Amino acid sequence: MSEAGRKNKNSIHCRHLGLPVVPVLLPALPVFKAGTSVISATFFPAASELPAAYLLILALATGIVVALYLFFSSKLKELRNLLDKKESEIFNLNSDLLALRYEISRTKEKINRESSESEKFYRMLVQSADDGISFYDRDLNLKFANAAFYSLIGYDQKEYNSTDPESLIHPDDRDYMAKRTEALKNQGFYQGELRLKHKNGNYVILSTRSVSVKNDDGDIIGSLTVSRDITSLKHAQSELEKANAEAETSNRLKSSFLANISHEIRTPLNAVVGFSNLLLSNDITNEAKEEYIEHINHNSERLLQIIGDIIDLSRLESSQIEITYEEASVNEIINEIADETRRLIKRNEKSIILNVRSLLGDEVDLIFTDRVWLKRVLNHLMDNAVKFTLEGSIELSYERRGDELLFKVRDTGIGISEENLEYIFEGFRQEIGGHQRPFEGLGIGLTLAKEVVERMGGKIYVQSQKGIGSEFSFSIPYRPAGGTSRIKSNTFNPDQASVPVNWSNKKCLLVDDNKDILTYLNRVLLDTGITILTARSGFEALDIIKKNSDIDLVLLDMQMPEMNGIEVTREIRKIHKDLPIIAQTAFIFEDDKDIILEAGCDACLIKPIRKDHLLTVMSGFIRPA
Repeated sequence: MSEAGRKNKNSIHCRHLGLPVVPVLLPALPVFKAGTSVISATFFPAASELPAAYLLILALATGIVVALYLFFSSKLKELRNLLDKKESEIFNLNSDLLALRYEISRTKEKINRESSESEKFYRMLVQSADDGISFYDRDLNLKFANAAFYSLIGYDQKEYNSTDPESLIHPDDRDYMAKRTEALKNQGFYQGELRLKHKNGNYVILSTRSVSVKNDDGDIIGSLTVSRDITSLKHAQSELEKANAEAETSNRLKSSFLANISHEIRTPLNAVVGFSNLLLSNDITNEAKEEYIEHINHNSERLLQIIGDIIDLSRLESSQIEITYEEASVNEIINEIADETRRLIKRNEKSIILNVRSLLGDEVDLIFTDRVWLKRVLNHLMDNAVKFTLEGSIELSYERRGDELLFKVRDTGIGISEENLEYIFEGFRQEIGGHQRPFEGLGIGLTLAKEVVERMGGKIYVQSQKGIGSEFSFSIPYRPAGGTSRIKSNTFNPDQASVPVNWSNKKCLLVDDNKDILTYLNRVLLDTGITILTARSGFEALDIIKKNSDIDLVLLDMQMPEMNGIEVTREIRKIHKDLPIIAQTAFIFEDDKDIILEAGCDACLIKPIRKDHLLTVMSGFIRPA
């Protein structure tokens, strides 16, 4: 190797070892050739040929090189071991990093998957909610809404987005958004009600709950609102409040009604008792007696009417009013009403002219209707007209109009104020009430009239002006009887004239546990010449019947102790199948009457029993002598 080559190789080794480059001081060594037995003189020159200093330097240099070689060989080995160790650590660290990276990647993938599933779940919850859910940004722009929100107002998303939201707000609720914004800003929460215009044009009432939505820095970025349709609830609440108000009014009116009953009953009762006591005086004239008797009769009739109205009210509230159709003459009913009204006007000493118009022809006069209730309705309307008309006129008219019969009662009375017209058919009402009531009556006549007319398939109307007068009209279905002869009604007409009868060869059994009633019936039948037997109980009546086979008729009270009238009737029918039995009872419901007739009675008289009525009914079963 040349000297330059040696120098180059030396410098390379020095750089690898991190040492400074040292120039080679030794001369070139001779080449040793293997297999040669002679060592070249140039390799080992003779000592005599070399100076001593040179030999010393050579020895030292050789030692140093060997020492350096051994030192650097050890260092290189340590360095190699260190590099191997670090390489192993780096490899292990890289493996850990790879594992960590894989774990992070897998965790991130799991989080993303769970986040996606959670988002889908909550989105599904929001979309399937019955309440409307909406999110708004800070500028109140709608950013998200579920399907329920749009269905609340009938729009789809596209239609709503093309609509001005503020135009849907009810004019009275325009301050809603300002209140909501202020509350969210200060409190972070707002609850209220809002009316929005539905697509169909109607307003829906929404109950809303809003909360602020903030970012991580606590800044408000929007708001979330939950809306629920409470329209039906509000309407139901309104109806409930109305019903409660009506119930309170009804209770107040009923309390007033009870107080009024006391007044209305005690007033005629006071007259009856008072004039009855006066009749007991010995120093009264015949004219005074007749006057007292007239007062007693009038107030007794009034008392009976009041009790009848109370009973009718009870029947009305318990749905016991039943319509029974029979053949009746409209003209006859109207004539009876007119006669009764004229007597009422005369008795009240009023200057009222009564006009009756539009008599029906014979071909339409006979109809099928409930004669009793039709007359009761007309009586109530005519009594009202007389009561509230101080002077002037009353007109009663009726006519056939298509498939209906129309009746009208018009007066020139005090009239009804407009605010009271809608309540006029409600029970217990008079326009003037309390201690200032100038008109007698319970205030239920129009209520009964309306109920009866509607039960008969008709309608009732009223028109009135305060200070001018009133017109009440009602219609009922026209049901022609299809004949010219009338079927006789079992209902007694109190205006029917009494014809004297002669039953001198007949025998009648009166059965009643009340001694006063027996005395009254005895006195009523005294002029007929009929033989009267009396019994105070059912057992006594049966004993008399068994002993007297020639009894022509039994007048039997239904409510007696020990054995009532129903039981007595059934026992009589076991003895006599054809013996006429007329029941007398204070029960007024149709069901009671049906039970009485089914038990075997032939007729039924409702107390109090009038003389003419009793004789008329008895005439249907007893022939004159």
